[in-house]
Amino acid sequence: MTLVYCPDVHDSLAFPDPDESRHLTQVLRKRKGDKVGVTDGKGSGWLAVLEDAGRNKVVLRLTEIVAPPQHWGFHLHVAVAPPKQGARLDWMLEKLTETGVDRITLLRCARSERTHWRYDRLQRLLVSAMKQSMQFRLPFLDAVERSFEDFLAEPYLPSTLKLLPTCDWGNLPILSSVYKPAPATVVLIGPEGDFSSQEVEAARNAGFQPVLLGNNRLRTETAGLVACVQIHTLHEAVS
Repeated sequence: MTLVYCPDVHDSLAFPDPDESRHLTQVLRKRKGDKVGVTDGKGSGWLAVLEDAGRNKVVLRLTEIVAPPQHWGFHLHVAVAPPKQGARLDWMLEKLTETGVDRITLLRCARSERTHWRYDRLQRLLVSAMKQSMQFRLPFLDAVERSFEDFLAEPYLPSTLKLLPTCDWGNLPILSSVYKPAPATVVLIGPEGDFSSQEVEAARNAGFQPVLLGNNRLRTETAGLVACVQIHTLHEAVS
């Protein structure tokens, strides 16, 4: 079933924004009386019927509450230095959303090459990935890029698991050997060229555990996805 993102829900009616409305009527060719699924992106979902199907304005009547997909049971925050190529950033954000993440922050690190991005376009990409994977929760994307130093200074609960995958092989443990279930997990993913040694040390001093994701060196976007998948898998295995 088609899933519509609509944060504007009042009583038994939902009002998609113009972009969603045009997509429904002009791309998907939905008409009055057609049935769709609706989510507010906050975990709630409904079955609905198109009550009004104008070109730029659609009104949906909610007919039934739908049980949401089960949440993964912990808050997962991925902070990443964007790859240089925009398409790689797009791919990573799409796959993180499909896999399951609660918050995404874009970082500016010492070796960052990409420091500008369009929040509105990335937000639309997240919405599309949420709908495609039939989820009812839209990841929160920080609208402002954060410097690495400022991000490390952000306060976290003592119970938060803080991880920093890196290519600085040394004698680092692999992620699976240090993972312990926690109410919240924060993962830092470095830029192309990895974090600098100074950044790794600063993160360590801020309570982050440097880890390896495996034996291979991974691209930034691949590392983000692999870390997310491994954390989900480990959490399910020990919960």
